[in-house]
Amino acid sequence: MMFSKSSECALRAMIYIAARKPGTPVLSRDVAEYLGMPIQCITKIMRGLAKRGLLESLKGRGGGFVLTRNADSLNILDVVEAVEGRLTPHCLLGLKVCADETACPVHCQWAQLRGQEMEVLRQQSIGAMAQMLFASPGNLA
Repeated sequence: MMFSKSSECALRAMIYIAARKPGTPVLSRDVAEYLGMPIQCITKIMRGLAKRGLLESLKGRGGGFVLTRNADSLNILDVVEAVEGRLTPHCLLGLKVCADETACPVHCQWAQLRGQEMEVLRQQSIGAMAQMLFASPGNLA
């Protein structure tokens, strides 16, 4: 499964925020600097995540972005779907009519693989990834 560059940036930003002390606001500028990305790109992504309820934007002095939920209750799928919309099954061959009843030659294998991929995305929490990545300096950048 391939994700858009925006989804990758969103995941990295969420992991960075999750690695901070819970409830501590994080500035877009700090995320952009840490990830080595343009601030405009990160700000747009973080505003989108706030609009979809994964982040809260705190205004004023001492403001920034904070997670709206515990990092361990957020997973990769939550973040990717916040950026890309609901991930819906599609035919690997690009056929418009492909379902269990009218299957393409690889439908059964593709459906099984896709189910496994979705399960991995659901099981991987943002909190656990933050702990693993920040335990080894330099992994996230």
